[in-house]
Amino acid sequence: MQLTTTQQKFLLQTIRPIKDFPQPGIVFRDITTLLSNKEAFNLLINHLKNYYQSYEIDYIAGIESRGFIFGTPLAYALNVGFIPIRKKGKLPYTTISEKYSLEYGFSEIEIHIDAFKNEN
Repeated sequence: MQLTTTQQKFLLQTIRPIKDFPQPGIVFRDITTLLSNKEAFNLLINHLKNYYQSYEIDYIAGIESRGFIFGTPLAYALNVGFIPIRKKGKLPYTTISEKYSLEYGFSEIEIHIDAFKNEN
């Protein structure tokens, strides 16, 4: 089920653009304004749930921190596990990592090596 044009506009209007953050030329999309709007947050999570519920998903993996914010309620709504993907050095167990580029530099993320093996 797709969002209506009105719903799409509503969600986009709840995201605050901040120019030149974290450096000149970058437009940062501040989602805190969407998160604090209960109607917008509920609309988004319900839309994602409806969109993905027909897929055979076992896990939602989310990259911090936005991935945690949206991934955990979606995992709950779909009754699946959640796997955090974190910045380098934040996970306490053996990890695998991947480097990636940003508009303003590079970063590295990690996941526990056994993240998908903890099924009961």
